[in-house]
Amino acid sequence: MSSNRGLTLVEIMVAVVIIALSTGPLLGLLSSSNRMSNASIYEEMAVHYAREIADQLLTLSPRFSAVVNDAVILTGDSSLNLATIFNDSNLRDQMEDHLDGVSAVPLQAGGSVLPVRLVLSPLDKAFSRRRITLSDLSTGANSLLKGDRFWKAVIELAWKDQASGRDNDREIIMIVVIKEG
Repeated sequence: MSSNRGLTLVEIMVAVVIIALSTGPLLGLLSSSNRMSNASIYEEMAVHYAREIADQLLTLSPRFSAVVNDAVILTGDSSLNLATIFNDSNLRDQMEDHLDGVSAVPLQAGGSVLPVRLVLSPLDKAFSRRRITLSDLSTGANSLLKGDRFWKAVIELAWKDQASGRDNDREIIMIVVIKEG
């Protein structure tokens, strides 16, 4: 009897099935990893946009008293404060514009343009919201912070991630405490 040293068709089919069963899940893993990578790109962009604003707020904070004083002089409205300036609807609209290049958005008070500007990177088309909301931070319970005025700056960004398959926007919120003056 002679023995053939080749592989039978059954052995080849078993080998193909084993290879297919082992590589199928790997291909699925690569696909989901790619989707997660695309989602993390938008998250990184959102953090960049928020950090860009937070850094400027922290840098400008020693001059905020002067900014408010300039706004009061320009408008004649003594009730203006930092929240009124940063919560202005014109500023909000300009921050959410999708411009082609870097823009210097002026702070405004009562329709008057102030000499201070925020430099903003162009907003990606996937983003629907880039917003700053300032509110007074109560420091009455903390004896170390009495005498100074602090503000809570909430920086919000929202975007639509087409690759995620979700209908609702994804968002990040960054909170920065800033001192006026």
